[in-house]
Amino acid sequence: MSAEDEKKSYRYLVTLRWYIETDEELVAGADETDKKILDIVRHRSNGSASCSTCPTRNQQGYAILPHHDFMGNKPIYLATKQIKD
Repeated sequence: MSAEDEKKSYRYLVTLRWYIETDEELVAGADETDKKILDIVRHRSNGSASCSTCPTRNQQGYAILPHHDFMGNKPIYLATKQIKD
């Protein structure tokens, strides 16, 4: 095996899923939506804030998909009304 092969690295996009519920419709790409989604996923399922080293603190993207179209009856992770300040 050549030195070049040994140093080769591979990059992947890894996505995580959270089934969330909001009190308003979200528009993908809007600054307000970015902030709202980050705020939601930076909380634990019990509503308390996650720690500063939590992987979601480094989140850089998202996709909004209608829950019912893709995941059937799976339970939501967190609703905005559960967030504790």
